[in-house]
Amino acid sequence: MSVLPRYINAIWTSNSGVELSNAVVLRYFETVLKRLPLSVADFESLRDRIRFYLVGERTRFGVPGWDTLTDFRMRALLYETEAEKALGNLADQIRALPAMKHVIFDAIVATTATGHLMPGLSYRMASRLAECLKPDAMLLDLGGVGCTGGVKALNLARALDDGLDNLLIVSVELPTTLFRSDTIEPDVWQGNCTFGDGAMALWVSTRAENGTMALCLSDLRYTFEVGRGLDLIRWGYEDYYTFRLADEKTFENSVLDRMTNALEQAEPVWRDTPHWAIHPAAIPLMLRLSRKLGLDRETLGPSAEHYQRYSNMSSASIFYILKDIAAMVPEQTPINLLTMGAGFNVLYGQVVKER
Repeated sequence: MSVLPRYINAIWTSNSGVELSNAVVLRYFETVLKRLPLSVADFESLRDRIRFYLVGERTRFGVPGWDTLTDFRMRALLYETEAEKALGNLADQIRALPAMKHVIFDAIVATTATGHLMPGLSYRMASRLAECLKPDAMLLDLGGVGCTGGVKALNLARALDDGLDNLLIVSVELPTTLFRSDTIEPDVWQGNCTFGDGAMALWVSTRAENGTMALCLSDLRYTFEVGRGLDLIRWGYEDYYTFRLADEKTFENSVLDRMTNALEQAEPVWRDTPHWAIHPAAIPLMLRLSRKLGLDRETLGPSAEHYQRYSNMSSASIFYILKDIAAMVPEQTPINLLTMGAGFNVLYGQVVKER
């Protein structure tokens, strides 16, 4: 168990594929909707839902050929191909940091909510960073944890022995490989409209002087409700994985209740800190959360701006947002982290910018 503080010393991000506006996605979705076996009333209802999900000028990155995927092999191969590109991009950025000439990673912890590879992402990243990695480094992939994977990896880093001094956390999310246009299920369409692709890596160590920043992890709290929340967000199965909800009509209320309950326990920590990196599940949900907790709408700015630019990149998003906030605030500023996902889990944390 670590007794020394952990610091985020660098955050790297990667986007590849094609940039897709809401207008482009909506135009395609409205075309394929006409092919589905729906009554006029059901067609109009589903079309109106999709238009609501895609309101505004939001964008996201998607895999090439996102609108041509029809079977397991196509989706799985494209996930592997694009994941390799993302890892290569991140590895190039990591090696380019001058400090890396003097750093050897003790472990790589990788996560994804949107695909499955063997060997996993951690092994594939290790093959790119052999010169920066101990021969006996721990390589670990966290699977099946959904949008909370990146923060859970950070929580794991905090719990590891101090002898594991330098850790690399990697997240690669390619939810556009899951896009389906041959379904009449509203929750699958909600997933189609909500997510976008992205990847990130964190350098986490016990030394504030390392890297390009020093964000000290001062608090991290993890709550879960297996009994009542297990089916709230889950996989469905067609020819590939699909995004499914227990009940799309009550989903937002269920998530909001669990988030506010978790945050009430940590209120003394976050109440007077205005900077938040919030997992961008959706703008309406974030607005309702801010009202319920009495947060100034300006606190949602970085998370809302991220969602408009990139959509919801599952476990990667929160660290894009954290990177942006950390670049703007002065030293000794606390920054709150809030993410939620399958399980049902809510994680609240706080980092303090020391450098």
